[in-house]
Amino acid sequence: MYRWMYKGCCVVLATAFFIGSLAPVAEARSFFTTRRTFGVLFLGGSAFMAKRAVDLKRDAGDIYNAYKVAPNAREAERLFNRASDRDDKSLMSVGFSAILLISGLRLLMHSGVDDKMPKRDRRIKIDLNSDIRKRSVGIALKKKF
Repeated sequence: MYRWMYKGCCVVLATAFFIGSLAPVAEARSFFTTRRTFGVLFLGGSAFMAKRAVDLKRDAGDIYNAYKVAPNAREAERLFNRASDRDDKSLMSVGFSAILLISGLRLLMHSGVDDKMPKRDRRIKIDLNSDIRKRSVGIALKKKF
C-alpha cells in the first residue's frame, strides 16, 4: 500500500511540475509569477505532509505491535494511546496533504491569469480636517471603486 501511495504521489508531483513548467515560448516574461511560486510551495508542502503521514502510520503500526506484547496493563494503555495519537496525526497529515495538493495544482493551472487582471488603484486617501472655532477634528477616508 505504501509503495502504491509513494508512486502515486511521485506521478502527481511530476505531472504538476511538467504542467507548471510549460511557459509561453514567444513571450519574454518572468517565469516566476506569484501564483506559480505559491503553487510550487504548496506542492512541496503536500509532498512533505504525505511523507510525514506515511512515517506516522508506520510508527503507529510499530507501537501497536509493541502494545500487543506489553507486559502489564499500564504499559499497554500507554502504548495504545501513543499508537492512537500517531494514527490520528497520520490522518490529519493526509488531509493537509490533499488540501495543499489541490491548491497547488489549481494555482499552477491558473498561473497565466495574473497578467489579465486589470490594474486598479488600491490606495486610500486620508483627509484630516480641523476647525479651531468649533474645536473639532475630522478624518475622512476616501477610496475609488
